Amino acid sequence: MNEKLPTEYLLHEFDELISCKSLGSYNCCEMVSIYLCQREKEMPDNVYTIFVFETRPNVEKSSERLLKKLKSITDTYSLGIQRKVLDVSEVRSIFELLCNSRDKKEVDIGDGRLETGYLEGVSKVFIQQDSTKEMLLNKVLKNNFINGSYILEFFDCDKKIVNVLNTVQFRKMTDTIFDAIPIDLFSVSDRIGNFVFQFPSTNVRVSYKKDDMERQLTYDVSFDKECESDDQFLVLSEGVFDDSIISFGTRTFKQEGCNTTFEVGDASRFCRTTIIDVKRQLILSRQETSFIRRMTYVLQMGAQYGEQRIIYDETGQVVDIIEPISAENVNIIEQPVIRTRDSHIHKRQYSRRVDELYARAEFRRYGRDSEPQKALKDVIALMNRAQTGKVYLWDPYLTVEDILHTWYFTKSMNVTLYAITSGEIAEKSKMSVCDWIEQQQEIMEKRSNHYGIHVELRCQWADYGYSFHDRFLMVLNLDQDTSSVWSLGTSVNSLGNKHHIIQSVEHPQMMIDAFEELWNELDAPECLVWKKGV
Repeated sequence: MNEKLPTEYLLHEFDELISCKSLGSYNCCEMVSIYLCQREKEMPDNVYTIFVFETRPNVEKSSERLLKKLKSITDTYSLGIQRKVLDVSEVRSIFELLCNSRDKKEVDIGDGRLETGYLEGVSKVFIQQDSTKEMLLNKVLKNNFINGSYILEFFDCDKKIVNVLNTVQFRKMTDTIFDAIPIDLFSVSDRIGNFVFQFPSTNVRVSYKKDDMERQLTYDVSFDKECESDDQFLVLSEGVFDDSIISFGTRTFKQEGCNTTFEVGDASRFCRTTIIDVKRQLILSRQETSFIRRMTYVLQMGAQYGEQRIIYDETGQVVDIIEPISAENVNIIEQPVIRTRDSHIHKRQYSRRVDELYARAEFRRYGRDSEPQKALKDVIALMNRAQTGKVYLWDPYLTVEDILHTWYFTKSMNVTLYAITSGEIAEKSKMSVCDWIEQQQEIMEKRSNHYGIHVELRCQWADYGYSFHDRFLMVLNLDQDTSSVWSLGTSVNSLGNKHHIIQSVEHPQMMIDAFEELWNELDAPECLVWKKGV
């Protein structure tokens, strides 16, 4: 059964957040509406709309288009962005309208009808500011760098726009948005089509410091504007090291704020601080910080009349003149309290991280000793992760024998391998590409009965596609939200024979897009090396 929170519940949460003085005394709301217009269609699609409650010294209702004219994204779709400043009182009726329009797939928030997907109301969520860890949702919120923000959200469950635009068009749209306003929907594409109400925590101020011996933490908490007289607040301090809570302290206080010291024993570690409105059970601030123990900057120096480095071409003509700069690292170090135990703990943590990376197949090293069988076994294991979906293999020296030694040893029967090689392997074998392809086909006819195999190998050569060098393995599962890509570090035919590293790629979709782009360019009979079960 799909979740559908009652309208009364969502309105109660809205009213609770908008009236909470300890959270902020809001006097206006900025709305940014991003929409996509389709040619010959009256109603635009909502791309992303955010309402941000603010406190401004002077409030003037206004409306402006951040793109002076619609920006073309495709032949049929164009992008528009509108920003408005609204009274706080106007926004509640818009929120209630969205509550009552969740399954209507259209809504008019003041500027004409917008097409939406099915909207799922989401109860309040606190998003803390970026600190020692990046909070991805901050990429689609406004200025969430003080204490954090609560959000109420209507989540578009259909994601029509994600489905109608291809990768290049989607990137063009999100880049156009980011150039106009700092909203990064490329990184947070699951928020496409959503309506977000942001309640920033702006009233509370929190600072803390440690003593010279790093045994105490002293907090200073205050409010910029007066809260209610019966309000009660809590400061919660946690010191974290080695996945353990090594210090802990709480203090309650009133609207006057507090200045309090916790005897924590070890105040040098990662510190997690939370300020809570006890009466309303709301988080007012959440910070995860650590003290700066070393600061490094680079000092660069160049002489006013120093010598220049001159570069000539083969004929003796000057190509360029470089003015060298001397650079030096300068370290400003605070002498910490020495804890002998730390070196042993850090050594164990490092060893554990290496073991975890290996277990997750994010980093594997080969070649100090000849390990071809071990490397092949690991690659086959990675291929076996694709229980549904497909696998991409990208290697300029890939042969059908490499596929026989890897893909044919996997156990999946309903997964297809799409592989790209290049004409370099034919050149290395001193054969024409056509003769080499014929040879590869003869090999495959003799080496297996191909039971349960689905594979297609294409060759980049001559003017077909473009040349490439790196080697990648990509696993795309249909039943998972994310895909995985590994850089192999060497060709499949030399796995484990010499030093190389197999490591996961941080942004896999970019490599998948590049593979698919080249794959489509090789859609010619002259590029087909081998095909079975596809």
